[in-house]
Amino acid sequence: MNELERKERFSDSSTPSALAAREAAVLAREQAADRRQAAAELRDKAADKREETGRAAYLQRASAETDLLEANQHLVVAAVHSQTMVEAAEHATLQMSFKAERDFLTGLPNRALLSDRLAQAMALAIRHCKRLAVLYVDLDNFKDINDAFGHSVGDQLLQSAAKRLEQCIRHSDTVSRQGGDEFVVLLSEVETAQDAACVSRKLIKAMAEHHLIAGHDLKVTLSIGISLFPDDAGDAEALLTNADTAMYHAKRVGGNNYKCFTPEMSAASPVHQS
Repeated sequence: MNELERKERFSDSSTPSALAAREAAVLAREQAADRRQAAAELRDKAADKREETGRAAYLQRASAETDLLEANQHLVVAAVHSQTMVEAAEHATLQMSFKAERDFLTGLPNRALLSDRLAQAMALAIRHCKRLAVLYVDLDNFKDINDAFGHSVGDQLLQSAAKRLEQCIRHSDTVSRQGGDEFVVLLSEVETAQDAACVSRKLIKAMAEHHLIAGHDLKVTLSIGISLFPDDAGDAEALLTNADTAMYHAKRVGGNNYKCFTPEMSAASPVHQS
């Protein structure tokens, strides 16, 4: 390139239009850079916004989960409390029912519960073509012991007697306290009167063992009357009455024995003496 051409080219690049073009290009690059910077700032802001939104959502979820956990805990506590209250109510009901059907001193079935069990046993005896036996039991000379040593010793003697009676019978049988020193033993589904007599001898033997109560060596015997269903009576009241009558006759001949009911016994008028 000769000197003349270089001058012409230099002269062309130094013209106002060329300078304006370069300035415009620089300005365009700066504007593009500004736009990129603005876009980057917008992206950063968007990212910050997403992060903030995500953090808020996380905190909201965490708060909701905490509230749900607390609600569940309160629900569990309420459920446990409710169940406890229900169980306490049921326990109280059972206790009331137990007390209503049990003798307060010995814990044995009382007259009401014996009546229910006797009715059930009679129905089963009819269904299975069996007999049942009622043993009316009285402690001989209990009044003398009670008067000599006091009611506290007398009560403990009754409790001891109740335990011994229960130990001599089957789980399907019942020992009931009628009041005072009188008990009734219900033997369900027996074959013959000899079965009831065998149990009576067992009761008399068990009761003959000495009772050690409050430092006192006490001995008490039994008088027992036996009545069979359906042989001697067809209903519960007559069955108990006949057994009581037979017990009176056992006591009248000295006690410490048993008697089976016979129709002839009804002619006598029993006068109970403990």
